[in-house]
Amino acid sequence: MNEMLSPSLPDRPEALSILIKASSLVLHAGSEEILLAKILDLASNLLVADAYGIWRESEDRLGWRVLAHRGLSGAYPKTFLLDGKTFPGGVWVVGDMATDERVPFHPSIYEREGISSAMIVPWVLDSTSNGAMVYYWRSARQFSPDDTRCALALSNLSASALNRLELNEQNRREKQRLSFLAEASAMLASSLDYESTLERVARLVVSHMAEWCTVHVAENGRLARLVVAHADPGMAGFAEEYERRYPEQIETDRGVGKVFSTGTPEIVSSITEEMLDAAAQDDEHRHLLQQLQLSSSIVVPLKSREKTLGVIRLLATKGRYFGDRDVELALDLAQRAAVAIENAQLHHALLEQAAELKLSHAAAKMGSWTWDLENGRLSWSSEFKALHGLREDAEPTGEAGYELVHPEDRELAHQAFWATLQSSASVFNSEHRTITPDGRILWLQVRGRIRRNQSGKATWIAGLIIDVTESRMAEQALRRAEKLAAAGRLAATVAHEVNNPLEALVNAIYLAQHVEGLPQEAADHLCLADSELRRMTHIVRQTLGFYRESTLPQSTGILQLVSEVLDLYRSRSNTRGLTLRTSGNLADELFVTVIAGEIKQVVANLVANAIDATPPGGLIETSVLRFEDTVEIVVMDTGSGISEGNRKHLFEPFFTTKSDVGTGLGLWVSKGIVEKHGGSIVIDDAGEQGTTFRVRLPIRTG
Repeated sequence: MNEMLSPSLPDRPEALSILIKASSLVLHAGSEEILLAKILDLASNLLVADAYGIWRESEDRLGWRVLAHRGLSGAYPKTFLLDGKTFPGGVWVVGDMATDERVPFHPSIYEREGISSAMIVPWVLDSTSNGAMVYYWRSARQFSPDDTRCALALSNLSASALNRLELNEQNRREKQRLSFLAEASAMLASSLDYESTLERVARLVVSHMAEWCTVHVAENGRLARLVVAHADPGMAGFAEEYERRYPEQIETDRGVGKVFSTGTPEIVSSITEEMLDAAAQDDEHRHLLQQLQLSSSIVVPLKSREKTLGVIRLLATKGRYFGDRDVELALDLAQRAAVAIENAQLHHALLEQAAELKLSHAAAKMGSWTWDLENGRLSWSSEFKALHGLREDAEPTGEAGYELVHPEDRELAHQAFWATLQSSASVFNSEHRTITPDGRILWLQVRGRIRRNQSGKATWIAGLIIDVTESRMAEQALRRAEKLAAAGRLAATVAHEVNNPLEALVNAIYLAQHVEGLPQEAADHLCLADSELRRMTHIVRQTLGFYRESTLPQSTGILQLVSEVLDLYRSRSNTRGLTLRTSGNLADELFVTVIAGEIKQVVANLVANAIDATPPGGLIETSVLRFEDTVEIVVMDTGSGISEGNRKHLFEPFFTTKSDVGTGLGLWVSKGIVEKHGGSIVIDDAGEQGTTFRVRLPIRTG
């Protein structure tokens, strides 16, 4: 039965007398603890039950807290989650707690307490119900209308009294808040030491707001817990031991990690037993969490000028619960603390600026120089000398500086420098190359500020010299990329034109294969030609960008695949007087899940390159090896080898060592195919004793 009853007075005179006498006692209770005890006394006088409870909706409105109870065991939970169910509106009578599906709380709790039936009477204040008085019986109970009227009258009286206490508490807290924030502002402004500021923040929190406080500040983009404080100084050692044994895992979906990443505060009004069970890593950890007696938590961001510097976490214990006002106060403190922390960080940065400037010059490959043109005095910084590979005692002179410039740039740089001095310009900018003693070529940018006398003559110049080799290399890479894009567009155009003749050739070969009486040798040649034309058609379609491999990678015999490629190139190698040899027996076939046509293209590129690089009488040998879960295809030749200078550019697009043939795309394309299959392609360091390429592919099934 669920019905809304008007708060009319009860029929029983003794009940009415109790309520009238009790109203002044309840309304003049000095604290919540005293008030709750009086309410339980009144409830037991008005309506005889086996147990009583006073409930209040949690701040987050996701559950309920048990403010006080009588007649229930110490194991009765202090908090309840509704688990998607709604709390009743109006007087709620439950005849059987075990079977009534409307009961929003776990029936096993009541079974353990021996509770059979209950009456839940809400507090109604300003048309809002946010609390309830609950009566419990351990046997079946029939309720009269007068029972519900008595209970409802007491609930409304209790709600008024609690509301009055809350208003008084709000006024008291507001005064405390203003006093606290004034004290916090003065304390935070009293020091510019970074670590000291963080400690002051934590001490402020535990002295006014919470039992525990941790301050986490971002370092190198990650949160680090820097300060922990407890209202009881004796607990500091416990906190350190707890952190050592169970270091916090910072996650972006909850807690300090989520607040740091989103900049939005998080409040857990009631930390439930279920939450502690979920957080515990083992039984010992669960025991430690119980010792802490955590009841509520708040995490707020440390934000200054829309930048999140870190977070502050507040933890309440022993039945103390945070609410929205606590969040507001924590946010206000965090805002002041963030400004203080940022000021401390800026002060710390200023103190180290000189040292950092020197280090940054070295890190940025930058050196300084000055030239007193009137007196002929030239000076170079240590970084300037190191950049040019000079000894520290090298004598700076105009002639020596001239010699530092690359011979091909020397005259042009010299003319540009003196032309700027003879003009009216106040700054000088140029770039040139230099050769270091170990043979490296660097690009250097020179920037200088010119001082002139009243007649406009340059008298003094000072500036920086900066290593811009990397940016120059990046520009070259960009030009190569643009060249590659242009070549790609050209290749697509050519491929489009080639596609139709290719299809005609495939059709012609198909017809030729079905000519009656075709000799077997001719049929074999046509089959090989058909296979290679189809591979060529596949490459053309890929080039056009309109085709994706329609079949999934399949289990392929690598020995057979390599053998087919070698058969294709055997005639060409014989013509050049080369020996084309392979090791491996098809009976020991190794199967790998790949796109066979693409791996064929890789092997064909390597074999073709080996044939071009090997002089007559040389040897080209291929082998297929297995190393645990990897298959390795090895292509070795006895050619002239590849120099160290060329070796590091081999897999770049358009790089080629062939003066008359080759596009410089073969190895670049091969590398892309192999890496798409999850493998790698490397070249052995054999100097001028030939070349060995190794293609490694993972063995995969399915």
